[in-house]
Amino acid sequence: MPNKPSEPSTDIKTLFLHFLVGKNRIYKEDDYDDGLNAKESDDKTTDSNSGWNHRILLDVEKGREIRVREEKKLQNKRNAAFTRYFQQLLLSTINEKLNDTDGVLSEQLQLRGNSIELLILLLVKEPRYSKLAGLLDTTPSTRNHVISLVGSQDFMVLLGREKRLVTDAQTAIGMIGTDVLRYLIPALIFKFRINAFNQHDKLFAGKLWRYQLTLAQTCTSLMKEIGYRRPYEGMMLSAMLNFAYTATYQQYLQSFESVRSRCLSEAHEKGEKVKHDFFYDISSDTASLQALLMSKSDLKMSVKLANKAFQKDFPHLINALNEEVDNIEFESRSKVGKILFQAIHFAKYEQLRSARLFKREWLEEYLNLAKIDIDMFKLLSRQELYRFKPIWSAL
Repeated sequence: MPNKPSEPSTDIKTLFLHFLVGKNRIYKEDDYDDGLNAKESDDKTTDSNSGWNHRILLDVEKGREIRVREEKKLQNKRNAAFTRYFQQLLLSTINEKLNDTDGVLSEQLQLRGNSIELLILLLVKEPRYSKLAGLLDTTPSTRNHVISLVGSQDFMVLLGREKRLVTDAQTAIGMIGTDVLRYLIPALIFKFRINAFNQHDKLFAGKLWRYQLTLAQTCTSLMKEIGYRRPYEGMMLSAMLNFAYTATYQQYLQSFESVRSRCLSEAHEKGEKVKHDFFYDISSDTASLQALLMSKSDLKMSVKLANKAFQKDFPHLINALNEEVDNIEFESRSKVGKILFQAIHFAKYEQLRSARLFKREWLEEYLNLAKIDIDMFKLLSRQELYRFKPIWSAL
């Protein structure tokens, strides 16, 4: 990024996307709650033949070294061609699948009727415990996590309550309370949509979830500052914004295996052992994932998915997304649209700051661009918004 960027928003956006799919980890170990705290590996390789430069090679050794280099060049060229073929096939397969909006909502985002109904009941209405428990029972993963949190000393002490071992959803709901659940249940649902437990790129999934949680709680904090009636919609708004990234990533994981199997079958049928061995050992890479995210960074796909699932009950949130996609002038945006604009800028700053990628000299210009004054910046910075807070309702 240049020292004097002509378009700082564009530059930070690009830097953020590169960070999201890159090898940079968050700098502080305790800035991740998901245990991704291993030391960054050094990608620099050493030249094992550097010692040859310090003595005269025999002619036969020179000849052998030349042959080895040429064979290596040929292998690299062949592998590069295989990689390009695989990536092109992978990207075309993913984009074809992502055109099916209903399939993406159901399969990649796992937002089926029961989950959508649960979110609407909780965030839009005043549900009875029995009705809420009945819907929660239809989403076992979320239900089990809610019940387990009631037995967590660390979680319950934040609520000023004693932990308790329970086995049914209705008792757990009564112990936690609807006000807290409005923040908690959307967080649990959308965290597991991102799927941090896959075998391909756990680091990316961890960073995406950290960004989504930071963005959500920044929205909530800004909503509470202006007295917004339903500040718990922050998690919903953040999730909607990231529908494109989350769905694309899930489709990437699924399509990677199907394309790999297809390439293996083709190579086997043609008796191409070298090609077969290459695709057998191939692993996911950041280049194809980054290309996908960059292609979805205009967020039109997020709006399309949010419209399909939630237009009737959250039209104001979708309107805020549209304002972001259309790059509407800040002063012309709705109340929620202004909050989303500020929250996106702060969440990206926070992620890059933690990874030591945001330079101090950029801050003043960036905050002016983000329409965040210094008092608001200090408030957001000291709240550690990348850690889930179950006590928003009491703040």
